[in-house]
Amino acid sequence: MNALYVRVSTDDQARKGYSLNDQIAACRNHLLAMDHTGIKEYIDDGYSGEYLERPGLDKLRSDLQNGIIKIVAIYDPDRLSRNLTNQLIIADEIEKTGARITFVTGDYDSSPEGRLFFSMKGAISAYEKSKIRERTSRGRRAKATQGKIVSNAHPFGYDWDKKNSMYVINEEASKTIQFIYHLCIHQGYGSRRITLELARLGIVGTNNRPLSICTVSRILTKEMYHGQHYLFKQRTCKTGQNSREIKDNPPEAWIPVTIPAIITREMWESAQLQIQRNKKLATRNNKHNYLLRGLLHCALCGRSMTAYARTAKRKNGSDKIYYYYSCISKESNTYAVNGTSCQCRRIPVEDLEQAVWQCLVTLATAKDHLQEYLLTNTNFSYSQQITNLHAIQIELKKKKINTLRWYQENLIDSETVERELQTLNKELATIHHNISELRTVLEKTNQLVTSPTDLITAKTFAEKRSVLLKLSYRIFAVRLNDSFEFYIEK
Repeated sequence: MNALYVRVSTDDQARKGYSLNDQIAACRNHLLAMDHTGIKEYIDDGYSGEYLERPGLDKLRSDLQNGIIKIVAIYDPDRLSRNLTNQLIIADEIEKTGARITFVTGDYDSSPEGRLFFSMKGAISAYEKSKIRERTSRGRRAKATQGKIVSNAHPFGYDWDKKNSMYVINEEASKTIQFIYHLCIHQGYGSRRITLELARLGIVGTNNRPLSICTVSRILTKEMYHGQHYLFKQRTCKTGQNSREIKDNPPEAWIPVTIPAIITREMWESAQLQIQRNKKLATRNNKHNYLLRGLLHCALCGRSMTAYARTAKRKNGSDKIYYYYSCISKESNTYAVNGTSCQCRRIPVEDLEQAVWQCLVTLATAKDHLQEYLLTNTNFSYSQQITNLHAIQIELKKKKINTLRWYQENLIDSETVERELQTLNKELATIHHNISELRTVLEKTNQLVTSPTDLITAKTFAEKRSVLLKLSYRIFAVRLNDSFEFYIEK
């Protein structure tokens, strides 16, 4: 029996016209011209020639080992593989089984000259593959440096402008994104709780499906939503026919691209702070109530203190559990500085919590003193944000006026002015919404988030915890000997 082997990938078919039918016809005619009949076809449709893991090629190699194939016809050596080493391996494997390999584009016998031409052909094919890859990569980066999106990743909240290779805001989806940030920043919700809230309200995403936790998490963390998008942050390396490895590129290789913003950068930064706060306050698998969990810092190194339980074995009676607050660099080598853990000793939970709470209750009797601790502490000036947005708003209005003037003076065509005005109007609408939202937040910053009465009357763990989470301060504690010390800082 004789065989023909054909392979095509999408790139090859589009670039060179290596269609399967053309290869099959050419190989079949080539064998018939040599009076070889009884032809069996081995086909790999849509497989890269870079790797040998292909079902059609695997079947051919198996039949060759079983000795049922006499002649193998292939259109061109690069159909066998684009890697010269792989070409030589397969050619040698075919010859060792007693079969002969023949190519439609030219036969290469087993003489030194034939081997030389075969190797030259393979080297040229490998070189061509590398050049194609290099030109493609260079073209993609050139497109990115022009401020264009290389490929549409279909991010939630944006539509695709194919003509300009740019994302445009989807008005309906953008309202959902702004609501997600509102729930995170002002309600303190995490991704899971936000997802449940959206489902409860019947808010859906793409294809009328509920948003997943992963989607909400990406919305809250991706910088693109405040207008700063980076391309080439990662690269994909093929490790096999159907396997790939994703690697991070160094920051200097990233290419920034500005896209329409759905939220302000300040809102995005506020969300990141809230996400970090949620992580610190997450209950996870805690089986014990820790009043100061996520609020306590080491006075020696400044790192967070973690809460945990230790079990002490007893010869007589049941085991006893001790609860401690300890510097995270002492408990985890990951946070150790130069391999050295913090010298702060572990602090008993009950003793520290009682001391801190009693201190706050004492302060509560002096309202003037306590009020400075009860005021909301913002990490940035909302007033300054509003001022900055007003400045941007004025500039956008000027651009709008200039665009209309250029159109009247026939400096730009109607299509360009329409597209430009549409973009400016969207940006102005977004800024107007953000200013209104920031004004609402600003009104709250001068209000007490709790009152001294709330602190004095809190009795249960839930009541005390609620008061502590509303206060804007940090608690630092340290224990070097048998006793511990702590202080409260704004």
